[in-house]
Amino acid sequence: MSVEKKQPLVGFERYVSLDWLDQTAKWVIEGKTSKDIHMLIDDYLAPYIQGDTSKRKTKNVLSGAWIKSDGVNPKFKADAKQLYIQANYNEKLVIHYGLMVSTYPFFYSLCRTLGRLFKLQDEISNDEFYRRVIELHGDRDSIKRAAARFLQSLSQWNILDCSDKAKVKSLEKIKLNNPVLTTWLFEAAMYSNKRETISQNELLADPAFFCFELSHSAFQANQSKRLEIVHQGVNETILKLRSAP
Repeated sequence: MSVEKKQPLVGFERYVSLDWLDQTAKWVIEGKTSKDIHMLIDDYLAPYIQGDTSKRKTKNVLSGAWIKSDGVNPKFKADAKQLYIQANYNEKLVIHYGLMVSTYPFFYSLCRTLGRLFKLQDEISNDEFYRRVIELHGDRDSIKRAAARFLQSLSQWNILDCSDKAKVKSLEKIKLNNPVLTTWLFEAAMYSNKRETISQNELLADPAFFCFELSHSAFQANQSKRLEIVHQGVNETILKLRSAP
């Protein structure tokens, strides 16, 4: 059965700290049940978030990234656990980012929007970013709020500098040379990309990964268990996700 492409619902609509993601990952790796993790997250977030609705929505983002596998090959998330165990600080951030990209098409879309804008300029006004997001996802208060929390999260992750409340800057790119993790990260985009197939060159140039310095030679599509090469020419390789077992 093929992986079902998800519609770009918001999903990611809360501020999320890296500490919260790290703690969720720790419980998952320890093998705690989903039910137990949900209870643990509730207790863990209590000092940081007031209100049951806000806490529930934040918990949904955390569990969506690390626990649920809706629309994503479960082995992709199982690999995330194994990669996380051996990862350094920056690699753990890459894994969290990749899980968000694969789980939340809205998050992926906002990352691509930022990446495209940063190709044109070093600083982006918040208004310009929100305008682009609204063009893609509609002029609703919930969309702008979610976009603002997205920026806030990436600032806390040390991906963006939001010290100027009117604009954002991209911080130093995170270098990634690990072939296994690099290939896994590019797989992440395939789950939220609307297209069934994509050229390897397009995937390597995906603006969603604006915050990483990635070695193209480290991307090993032919070594991936979840990517299938459907066409390989002199200057073009076409990829798709394999059917989930």
